[in-house]
Amino acid sequence: MDQTPEAFAAALTSGDTERVNRAIDEIEDMKLEERAAVFDDCFEMCRDRYKTTDGYQRQSVIRFAVNLYPRLELRTVGTDFTDDALPDEHTVDETASHRDRHRELYLDALVDDDGRVRRAAAKAIKELALTAELIGTDAELQTMTEQLESLGLARSGPEETHIE
Repeated sequence: MDQTPEAFAAALTSGDTERVNRAIDEIEDMKLEERAAVFDDCFEMCRDRYKTTDGYQRQSVIRFAVNLYPRLELRTVGTDFTDDALPDEHTVDETASHRDRHRELYLDALVDDDGRVRRAAAKAIKELALTAELIGTDAELQTMTEQLESLGLARSGPEETHIE
């Protein structure tokens, strides 16, 4: 499989479980720096593909986005979280942008009509919170907590359960 946004998009929209899983595996197997290099284009592809009536496709997009996240900041655990601690020319601001964009997508998915999408998003946002905790971004964790609490107040039933 080509590791291009177009190839990944074709797989995610195919409805073929095997192709979807292959795309998810491909992005997960890429080196962190390679994922960071394709992040912007692939993330925009994810946002575009999430806007569909097909619940399986939305779930696939969330699962793909989880593995697209380069997690460059995890390379700094045990040291000060600075630009110098990140690989290559990556910056603290860039990693924060990755987390912010993922959080927005996951918050949207937590109130999705499809339970499969909500479950995928709930799992993903936990991983995002763990990353924020590991690198000590308390303000980011507080913002995430406030957003989830606000979201939970406006929902009931299965949606509220996934938000919790």
